Amino acid sequence: MVIRRRTYEPLGIIIAHDGGLTTVVPGGDPDVAVQGHDFTSVDYYDGLAIAGSPEGGAWVHDGKRWDHRWAGNARSVAVLPGGDLYVGAAHGQLYRSTDQGETWEEIEGVMNVIKHGTRFVPNDGESRVFVSAIGQVEEGVIVGLAGGSAWHTRDHGNSWTRRGEGINPKIHGIWVHPEHRDRMYATTDTGIYRSEDEGFSWLQSKGGLDRSWGGSLAVMPGSPDALIATMARSAPGEIGAVFRSPNGGVSWVRVELEGDDEWPRIPCVARPWDWEDVVFVMAGTKLWASHDRGKNFLELGDGLPVANAIAASL
Repeated sequence: MVIRRRTYEPLGIIIAHDGGLTTVVPGGDPDVAVQGHDFTSVDYYDGLAIAGSPEGGAWVHDGKRWDHRWAGNARSVAVLPGGDLYVGAAHGQLYRSTDQGETWEEIEGVMNVIKHGTRFVPNDGESRVFVSAIGQVEEGVIVGLAGGSAWHTRDHGNSWTRRGEGINPKIHGIWVHPEHRDRMYATTDTGIYRSEDEGFSWLQSKGGLDRSWGGSLAVMPGSPDALIATMARSAPGEIGAVFRSPNGGVSWVRVELEGDDEWPRIPCVARPWDWEDVVFVMAGTKLWASHDRGKNFLELGDGLPVANAIAASL
């Protein structure tokens, strides 16, 4: 477990849900942070948070308060190490901010990739692919396109290389290993995949999984890595369950939370960026935490909004 001195007030668990953003410090009462919009994505890293709403845009918390910093249809958001913010928009655009959301630049190269793509397969109900995930690897940035596989850039989007051998192109999310940035995990329409070479090649991880629609994932570094992931039986995240892998995705076991191991909507997971063995799960209206790499979970609260995504700020 790693604990670092913080220069900001932590937000607790940030819950993105239908109707707003809610934060809750373990052991405390929930606080409505933003209301009136449906939020589907949220990310946090070292004092900086961003949350995305398909109808309202993106809100940023810079350690003081939540501010509306980007207008549009935000389908994915990310805070990368170093503080750069990213927003993936509904029609394939990707935006980047280097000043905590005060100004934004469009990374136009993504649109060129999408425009000239020949093997793209939009998700059900989608007219085109969109940026579903953004991660920082050893050399540059990798993005996942929902229906268009994974792509990598070393020059802030001026040029792109496809990195999707072996992976389902309908990518839901990508999680880069916090210590080995050539290693990453992805969830897709057909399950969980792992790459050891910055996304050049991928292997499917499915031993012990009884459903294939991938949700969120948390990586707890170690030898081997421990993973917590959520899976559903069908799109868009219906009949969900939580799974744990003690060996970096070689095999998986179902996680039971006080007798429950299946929910109508897919649960959400998140790991605090600076804690190696702590992971949180939102399942239904309950919040759970594990301090032993997902082996055991303790209920922290009930009566919370059903989450579309969560992030941990502790």
